[in-house]
Parts: sequence; structure tokens; C-alpha cells
Amino acid sequence: MTESIHPFEVPSDPLPPKSFWERNSSRMMNWGCLLIELVFLWALLVPAVYTPRSASRRMASANNLKQIGLAMHNYYDTYGTLPPAYVADAQGEPLYSWRVLLLPFIEEKKLYEQFHLDEPWSSDHNRKLLNKMPGIYESPFHPGSAEAKGKTPYRAVVDTREERTVLRPTKGRNFREVTDGLAFSALVIDDPVRLVEWTKPEDIDPLHLLALTQIGDNEMHGILVLMGDASYTFIGEANRDELIGMIYCDDGRTGKDES
Repeated sequence: MTESIHPFEVPSDPLPPKSFWERNSSRMMNWGCLLIELVFLWALLVPAVYTPRSASRRMASANNLKQIGLAMHNYYDTYGTLPPAYVADAQGEPLYSWRVLLLPFIEEKKLYEQFHLDEPWSSDHNRKLLNKMPGIYESPFHPGSAEAKGKTPYRAVVDTREERTVLRPTKGRNFREVTDGLAFSALVIDDPVRLVEWTKPEDIDPLHLLALTQIGDNEMHGILVLMGDASYTFIGEANRDELIGMIYCDDGRTGKDES
């Protein structure tokens, strides 16, 4: 015979109440799976190598660029033009870089006076000075590297064909000639994976800069660009099109592609 229970009576052996986990286990599992998926996607999109150390090195490199920019302006105040990209001999052969010309303006006048300025950077005498590279030209991304000794990541953007960049071969430029405005015209880039001997008259051609593959394939995930007003900007894969409006100083652009 079945025992009847009055509707207002409590059963003699009631079931224990469910815990929070038992009541919400299905929902919590779904949220847990979603969280794992989001963490996985974040790991794919955000490079794991961009650490606080990388950020610190990027900041140090940006400071180097600003110091280079200030030295450029001090050179201008002294000579009435920016330095040429390189000094050439009577036959037009490049001798040494703008980085040598800036030495008196980065508190390295004594080092500047040690150069034989009528000889190329690679002469027996001048080559010995490679190991005396000022700290402002060193890459923070290669601390203590034997391979990077005497080499710099700071290269000017130089148009050797039409001379439409701010820095041009053999002849300094007046600010009035930078019709796009100093703040929108590139001077120097920092590309951490492409180094050059600091006295060597070797920079980067605008078209080569635009054609750089995997511009973010380095610890900084991009390059820093020093502008003519001594400010700097960061260029990565996402905004590399902005380079188009920076490389020439007289094309009517203002930092971005307006075509």
C-alpha cells in the first residue's frame, strides 16, 4: 500500500539541497571552455616575446633616436642645414656617414677629431675607430653582442636618385625645403635586425624601406621612425602604409597615404 503524504507535510527523509557547483556545473564547464579558447587566441595574436624587457629596450632605443634628432637640430643651428647623408671625395665616392658628422653634437668632439676626414671610413686609420662607437648609436636589442660590436641599427632614409628625402647625399638641406613639414618627414629608422658599421655611409633607400618583408619580424615587432622635428613614431605590420607619406619631404603628403 502506497504511503500518502499530506500536501503540507514534509517528507520524513527529504533529499539534501544541491550545492552551487551541482546546480551550475554545466554552465561553469561552458564558461571554462570559452575562457580556455580566449586565452589560446590571445596567445596567437599577442607575440609571447614582447616582454617588459622588450618594452624597456624599445623605450631606450626611442631615447637614442630623440638624442640623434636633437643633435641634427644642433647641427642645423650651427651650419644652417641638416648634415648630408654622407661626405664624398672629389670623385663623388662616399667617404663616411652623417653619424660621424654628428659626433661634436653628441659630446664626442674628441672622437671626431681622431678621424682622418679626407679618408674613407674603411681606411686603415678610420677603421680602428669602429670600436669606439658612441652609446647613442648602440642598439638596446643587442646588449653585449660580439656580432653587433661597432654596428648600429640607426639608418637614414636616403633617396640617392632624386634626392627627395630630408637627408640627401653630399649636401645638407634647409628646413624651408621640407615642404611637407618636419613632423611628417622621416629622417632615421631603427630596424633592430639590420645593422651596419656606424661610420659606413650606408643607409636605406625609400623603396627598399617600403619593400621590407615582415617589418615586424624582430623583438620590437616593427621599426621606430625618427621624424624631422625630433619626434618618433612606431611602424608595425598594421600601420606600415603610413610609411608612404613619410619617406619624401616634398610630395604633399602628411604622414599617411592619401591616394
